[in-house]
Amino acid sequence: MPKIILLNEYTACRIAAGEVIERPVSIVKELVENSLDAGADLINIAITDGGIGAIEVVDNGCGISKEDTPLAFHRHATSKIKSAADLEDINTLGFRGEALPSIASIAHLTIKTKVPTNNEGYHMVLQGGHVLQKGPVGCPVGTIISVKDIFFNTPARRKHLKSKSTEGGLIADLVYKMALVRPQTKFIFNHNGREIFRSPGSGRIIDVLASIYDARAANIMLSINSEDAGVKVEGFISKPELSRSTRQQITVAVNGRLVHSAAVNTALEQAYRGKLTVGRYPVAVILIWLSPDKVDVNIHPAKMEIKMENEEQVMKLVTDASSRALRDTDLIPSQTKFPATSEPYKLHFPTAINQYSLPQKIATKEKMVEANDEGAKQDVADTNVQTVPVLRKADGCQQSVCPMSDANGEKKSTFTASVPKANYSPGQLAEVAIDYNNNPEFPDLRIIGQLMNAYILTQTGNGFFVVDQHAAHERVLYEKFFYTLTTISPEVQYLLTPVNINLRVHEKELLKEHASYLQAVGFVFEDFGGDSFLLRGIPMDFSPGQSERLMADVVDTILEHGKAGDAGNKHTVAALLACKAAIKAGERLSDEAMQTLITLLASADEPYTCPHGRPTMISFTRRELDVMFKRT
Repeated sequence: MPKIILLNEYTACRIAAGEVIERPVSIVKELVENSLDAGADLINIAITDGGIGAIEVVDNGCGISKEDTPLAFHRHATSKIKSAADLEDINTLGFRGEALPSIASIAHLTIKTKVPTNNEGYHMVLQGGHVLQKGPVGCPVGTIISVKDIFFNTPARRKHLKSKSTEGGLIADLVYKMALVRPQTKFIFNHNGREIFRSPGSGRIIDVLASIYDARAANIMLSINSEDAGVKVEGFISKPELSRSTRQQITVAVNGRLVHSAAVNTALEQAYRGKLTVGRYPVAVILIWLSPDKVDVNIHPAKMEIKMENEEQVMKLVTDASSRALRDTDLIPSQTKFPATSEPYKLHFPTAINQYSLPQKIATKEKMVEANDEGAKQDVADTNVQTVPVLRKADGCQQSVCPMSDANGEKKSTFTASVPKANYSPGQLAEVAIDYNNNPEFPDLRIIGQLMNAYILTQTGNGFFVVDQHAAHERVLYEKFFYTLTTISPEVQYLLTPVNINLRVHEKELLKEHASYLQAVGFVFEDFGGDSFLLRGIPMDFSPGQSERLMADVVDTILEHGKAGDAGNKHTVAALLACKAAIKAGERLSDEAMQTLITLLASADEPYTCPHGRPTMISFTRRELDVMFKRT
């Protein structure tokens, strides 16, 4: 059996770094928390290349003395606790004493620091945990820490970082959240020499919200405030008209510590039940204050996960305070704050953007015909092909092409698959060329009717099938979008009037980095200066009224999943677009629309599940039904 040995300091620090420092944003978090613990009310964060190139954090806190600076780079050395008893009364953000040695072990780190009582400061230079230089230096009161060559000695971790824009976006999001949690502190954030964000430092959360988003968003935030039995909840939540596709814009802090809390998220979502559609989440800042001995912050090295002793009481306060704020306000969306987007331009492509014109692909039994003019379309219309009613979009008559591929990667027939309008009569449904090439294993389903405006009831010779209309349409559209991302040009619906959309700076940078990728799926946009861009076109399957929300959701998806070119992210974006465009439960369909959807599903490569893994249908055999009714 191998002998047990004590690991040396260098190896131990490398292991600790793996727990504390996951990516550049982890470094920024640890350094900013140290600055806040030092009493800083001005913190300047500057990064290069998304933090992968360099990170610098400058604060005006109390600084570190010459004697204590070397100790700060030893593991488990801290000024924030003295004994195990102090763990029951944590009032600081950092206390483990592993942040600085962990960062220094995987990077090139320089520190300059000065305390108010000294005439000169002290500096150290470390690389891979080894001290290269140290001595006196001139600097202002406070601390300056510069980090370069991140993960230089752990190439595997550096290799798995996401794109520079994505990593920079994660840091920007952290700075925004820190500013919301500590509104009395002024944060300045620079990326590649450009100022991205400056918080007012006024102590008012609403001022920070306005600086992060805009005055329009701040105007529709609702204040919440509640207190009971030593627990206080305060903050702001958005009206339902301002929502996101992920929980990323929900900021939660406990005793000033930024945390992830599934319990608080659940409590907040409970307050919005019936006011937000499924899969939508509010923008919110929830600050929770309670006795430190009721919180265990020592359960995770990154200190983002905590345990609250009175979690149920906290959840009730969050739900009650949020429900009261929503109940006591007018929730009717104001069109002056959120102007309606324009109708799609249906007659022709605007001449000013002819460079974006795309040929329309129309399916026949023999070949795909490129039709750029009416003559070509007429030639296709005269071919001997079978036609079925096409599903219509909820507020328009756009059509879209849904390409499929077989097991060998060869193109199958192409089907139209747009969103049906619930009250369309069969006579209003257009027809489009379509070729039946169904999956031979897919059952031959005959429509019986629609149940609860959510499920399509069908039968075969020996069974009964219930089809989830949303999941089925999601599968069809997912395969269309994923195929479009990888092989063919998209269909674009151009807006009669371009929509001016404001995003935060790092979100706009993400769009610019992934512009070609987003255009491949049907978005057409251009830089409009400042934090704005003009959206000129969106994928054919969407309502123009969804433009602003759709772009925000796509940005959140890219930020969450990283490099746009990754196959996994193509799946995520395709699944997101399919979910947004697919018909929803509650929409009434005509018999012809239901039959068209079943036909499209039958031709899908993977017809039995939606992109998220939920079943598109369930079945009951004749024998199972007979057993249920005790006929055997």
